[in-house]
Amino acid sequence: MKNIHFNSTALIILFVFSILIFAGGCKKDQLVVNEVKEYFQVDHTPANAYDGGFALTLQPDGYAEVLPSGDIRYRGTYEINGSKIKVKIEQESKTYTFEIISTTEIREKEYGTVLKLK
Repeated sequence: MKNIHFNSTALIILFVFSILIFAGGCKKDQLVVNEVKEYFQVDHTPANAYDGGFALTLQPDGYAEVLPSGDIRYRGTYEINGSKIKVKIEQESKTYTFEIISTTEIREKEYGTVLKLK
């Protein structure tokens, strides 16, 4: 009788322990967008009147605007997963990936451009 009680207690402990490990292992998004967030390239010196540098605008509804350079903005959608932001631009068939450095700074992965929250 004691052996059955021990086995059921061990199973309960194992079950609770596995849930705690699973819950603790889930990534938490490092950035929450509950208002419009505009990021601009750090230390950018414009070459001409149309050179705005790199910029990214994130909206709470999941839409984003990317200004890769020049003066044309591209609209797309974004997803935040842990410390990464992926912006998909249908018009260009391109995806931009950003690494979240802090709540005020991000880095574009392909070129290493750092953008800061305005």
